[in-house]
Amino acid sequence: MAYFAMHLLEVAVSPRTYDSATRWIIVKQIYFTAVQALPIFLAYSLIISALLIHIMVSVARDLGLSGYVPGLIVGFLLTQLLPLLSALFVALRSGAAINTEIALMHVNNEITAFEHAQIDPMRYEYMPRVIGGVASVLTLTGLSILGALCVAFVGIYGWVWENWSCYAHMMAQLLPVSLILGVVVKTILFGLAVTLIPLKTGLEIPKRLFLVPVAVLKGMMRVFFAIVLIEVASLALNYI
Repeated sequence: MAYFAMHLLEVAVSPRTYDSATRWIIVKQIYFTAVQALPIFLAYSLIISALLIHIMVSVARDLGLSGYVPGLIVGFLLTQLLPLLSALFVALRSGAAINTEIALMHVNNEITAFEHAQIDPMRYEYMPRVIGGVASVLTLTGLSILGALCVAFVGIYGWVWENWSCYAHMMAQLLPVSLILGVVVKTILFGLAVTLIPLKTGLEIPKRLFLVPVAVLKGMMRVFFAIVLIEVASLALNYI
């Protein structure tokens, strides 16, 4: 897996990789992974954010701890839960599809046909899917965080827009550059996990058609464990 990832990174950082065909494939991957799913994902994330923020605000007011609500929103919802939900959404929507596509191409000898035709599958099949997946997880996470910030303002202050500058200043203090960079790095790792692991798993199976569902199941289990491992490591770095 590490060797495969390093080879893919070598292809991704080469300027010669990005000809018109490669750019079109990357755009297509981002469109199918993120743009098509954007309305339903935003609605999904906003509903969850609104419900959790309402619970936090209500419980904190009952306990006289309203001043801790913004920190709780940032520490739990923005930096932990929403990136995790974005990764799971992309994994279930696109990770399984990538695993199935690559496994079928491998079983049907399409990968071998590409190599015989001197078409690099790393450049035109693997790398665009990984870049599209990482970009999609980053985009969905960023938009869900922005939506949650707006929902949090309404949940804390209501529709009193005069408090917006105070709210923005408070969130700027709670979201330093180091924390934002940590969320970005974790989100990139999520994106790599939900694309790179299904790709490699699809290429590992013997060339038997009946083993494709087994490869998909195996790949998604690996993705799940990788996402949990990244999240646990993030929590350990932040709080231990």
